[in-house]
Amino acid sequence: MYMYALFSVIVLVLSFYLFKKAAGTMSLLRLNIVSFIFYVQLFILTFIGINLSLFGVYHYRISLASKQSLFSSYFAVCYVMLIMPSSMILAQKLLFRGEIKKKLHNYLGSRLRPLQSEGDNALVLYCVVLSVIAFFATIYTFSQIKELPMVAVLVDKVDPVSFNRLRIEASKEFSGNIYIRNLFSLFLGPFVSYIAYAYNFLYKSLRYKLWFYFTAIVALMALLSTGEKALPIEYLITIFIIKSTIKGKSSVKDLIKIVVLTLGLILGFYVLITGRLDVSINSGPLGRLLMGQVAALPLTFDIFPRIHPFLNGGSFPAWLSSMLGVEHARSARLLMEIFSPLYIKAGAAGVMNTLFIAEAWANFGFIGLLLAPVIVGVIVQFVYNQLISLPKTPVFLAVIGYFIFGFPITGGFVDFLWNPVWLFMVAIILLGIYISSLSFRKSFRRGRLKNYGHFSLSTSN
Repeated sequence: MYMYALFSVIVLVLSFYLFKKAAGTMSLLRLNIVSFIFYVQLFILTFIGINLSLFGVYHYRISLASKQSLFSSYFAVCYVMLIMPSSMILAQKLLFRGEIKKKLHNYLGSRLRPLQSEGDNALVLYCVVLSVIAFFATIYTFSQIKELPMVAVLVDKVDPVSFNRLRIEASKEFSGNIYIRNLFSLFLGPFVSYIAYAYNFLYKSLRYKLWFYFTAIVALMALLSTGEKALPIEYLITIFIIKSTIKGKSSVKDLIKIVVLTLGLILGFYVLITGRLDVSINSGPLGRLLMGQVAALPLTFDIFPRIHPFLNGGSFPAWLSSMLGVEHARSARLLMEIFSPLYIKAGAAGVMNTLFIAEAWANFGFIGLLLAPVIVGVIVQFVYNQLISLPKTPVFLAVIGYFIFGFPITGGFVDFLWNPVWLFMVAIILLGIYISSLSFRKSFRRGRLKNYGHFSLSTSN
C-alpha cells in the first residue's frame, strides 16, 4: 500500500502541475472554470474517495464492489487526472493557439463593460424579459409539484426516506412540461440572475439592484423546488466566483466567508433532513462529498459487461438511441435499480452519478475509457479559452458562471456529446446579441445622419 500512496502523491502533484498549465493559474483567489474542476470535481469528489477506499476506509456502497473493480477505478481516476489536463494543454497549443496564462491575465485585468456602448439598453430589456419568463416558468413548476420537499421537511418533519421520495417526485416524476421546468426555470432562473448580478455591479443603481434581488429569489425558488440540496449552494458559489472574476481576484476574507457559508449550509441541510449531525469521514455530509460521489465508479466496473452488456450509446436520449438501434438506458439509473431495488420500489431512489469515465465505460468499453478524458479535456479547454478571449460583459460572465458547475464531470459522459441546455443557452445568447446589434445599428444611423447634417451646415458657412 505504500507504493500506492506514493503513486497517488505523484499523480496528484503532476495533475496539479498540468491543470495549472491548462488553466493559467490555480490560485484559490482567482478561481476559474478549470481550476474549480480540479479542486472540487476531481480532487474532493473523486480522488480523495477512491484513495480512502483503496486504503481500507469503509463505505457502505463501495464495499459492494469487488477488489478488482476498486483497483480498476483507482487507475481509471489516475488516468483521468493526467490525460484530461494533458489533452487540454495540447488542444490549447495545437488548436486554439495563444498562451492561456496571458489570456487569463489580460481577462482578469480588464474592466467589466457593456457589450456595446449603444444598444445595451435593448440587451438589458431582453434580459429583463427573460427574467420575467423564468419567474412564470418557476411559478408553473411549483403549481405542478404536489408537495415541495423542503416545505415538507420544515412543516411535516418528514424522515429521510420520505424526503427522497418527495425529491424524486419533484424532479424525476414531474407531471408538468419538463422543458418549461428544465430550460425556463432550472436553467434560465439562475442564468439570468448571474447576468443581473453583473449588471448591478456594472451600473450600481437601485433599479439594477432590485432586478438582481428579484432574479436571485426566482433562482433560489427554482433550485429549491427540486429538493436537491446542492443546487442553492452551487448558486451562491457561482455568484462568489463571478464577483471574483469581475474584480480580478477575491480577498482571503471573502474566500473564508464562502467556505464557511458552504460548509454551514451543507451541515444545516443535513441536520434539517436527518435530525442529527454526523461528521465521520465515511458517512454523513462529509462522507457524501468525499466517498459517496465516487462510489458508483467501482460498481460500474463490476456491472459492465459482466452482469449487463455495454450500452453501446444507449445513454443518449431515447430518440437518438433508437436511431442507433439500441435501447435507451442511463448507466447511473441501472446501477440504482441493481443495488437499491427497495428504494426504487419505494420511489425514493434516483441515479448513481459519478465521474464521467463511468458512463463512458458503460457505453463504449475500453474505447470510451481511453478517449473520454481526451474528448472532455478538449471540450472544456475550448469553452474556457473562448470565454476568456471574449470581452468581460455581463452576459459572457453569466456563461462563465454557468460552466463552473455546468460541465458534468461527476455526471455523465454523454452530456458532453449531446446537451440540450447548452444549445438553449447558445440560442438565447445569440438572440440577445442580435437584438443588441439591431439597436446599435439604428443608433449608429441616427448618429451618422445627425453628424452629416452638422457637417453640411458648417461647410456651407
